[in-house]
Amino acid sequence: MQQSTLFTLAGLAAIANAHMKMKSPAPFNPTALTNAPLDASGSDFPCKISGSYTATGGTTNTYALGSKQTLAFIGQATHGGGSCQVSITYDTTPTKNSKWKVIHSIEGGCPAKGVAGNMGNSADADDPYTYPYTIPSNIPAGKATIAWTWFNKVGNREMYMNCGALELTGTGGSQANFDALPDMLVMNIAGKPNTIEGYDYAFANPGSSVEDNTSAGTVATCGTSGCTPGKSSSSGSGSSGSGSSGSGSSGTSSAAPAASSPASGGSGSGSGGVFLTQSPTAAAPTSVAATSAPAATPTASTGSGSGSSSGSGSSSGSSGSALSGACSPEGTFNCLGSSYQQCASGVWSVSMPMAAGTKCAAGKGMSLSIAAIGKRVARYLKA
Repeated sequence: MQQSTLFTLAGLAAIANAHMKMKSPAPFNPTALTNAPLDASGSDFPCKISGSYTATGGTTNTYALGSKQTLAFIGQATHGGGSCQVSITYDTTPTKNSKWKVIHSIEGGCPAKGVAGNMGNSADADDPYTYPYTIPSNIPAGKATIAWTWFNKVGNREMYMNCGALELTGTGGSQANFDALPDMLVMNIAGKPNTIEGYDYAFANPGSSVEDNTSAGTVATCGTSGCTPGKSSSSGSGSSGSGSSGSGSSGTSSAAPAASSPASGGSGSGSGGVFLTQSPTAAAPTSVAATSAPAATPTASTGSGSGSSSGSGSSSGSSGSALSGACSPEGTFNCLGSSYQQCASGVWSVSMPMAAGTKCAAGKGMSLSIAAIGKRVARYLKA
């Protein structure tokens, strides 16, 4: 049997490349925009801005105050959905000190509804789910930047953020109205608290424009202090979504969420979505992981950054038993045959399917022995 440390199976390579990115609003420099999440250290916050990607290029989104717009995506690695926000800053070249204010929150079912894992492996396919939102009519006109942020439901604990150039047209808005909007939530990066895997997320302060796709028993409320199972938010009268994005209403009660485990990297503070960083003291572990598949749909996906999750029970059609709770050492694999788990952030992940046509050798170890079904040649993925 041939052994290799190279990650060469095409099916698993597809896992490593399938994520999501924003299609509408038009992002900065779409040809250079990758579909990966923000770095766990927060180094490319905001907007994935780094040495290789800048807030330049692309089409300027010219929106009238009070106009209705549509949020749309490219990709199929929807990671079970999750929750999204649409935010604005009047900085045309955003920095870690920019003030981001939320104009619309989507609680659950974003960027896909009713999908347990991923919709497929294509990074270039259009996401069929779209989400309407309205530009506030009472904020200032002028040049700005618009952002989409996403906290995925299953897989590694990640934060996605894409941005685009924005020009707001009209008259009558005030800075005070903009300042009164809720701050954009930042989690899962640079020492911020982590979201809880397997939940849809209600925002502690989503604002008055909310699309509610959450279900009782599967929702956690998330704020700057972390996430707490159950729904409680400080929003006022929410607006429900329509069309292909579904409908719903916002919560009306308030509660302070309990802190959850912090993400790896530096620490940040500040209001208005401001993100002040310090040099990270440790790099977050990076692992290749796949999420649970939607019913009757083959799927594979990945997350980068620090993962935290738990799994229990046995995996159907597998040759091993799923584990749950605390684990060590970090990065250990537990192969179930047709699926696997990995020790991430000190806990076992959920069981995640192998790529179509592949299997792994059952058992625990620091490498994952991968073989094509029906063939003897194997490859090894090391933690």
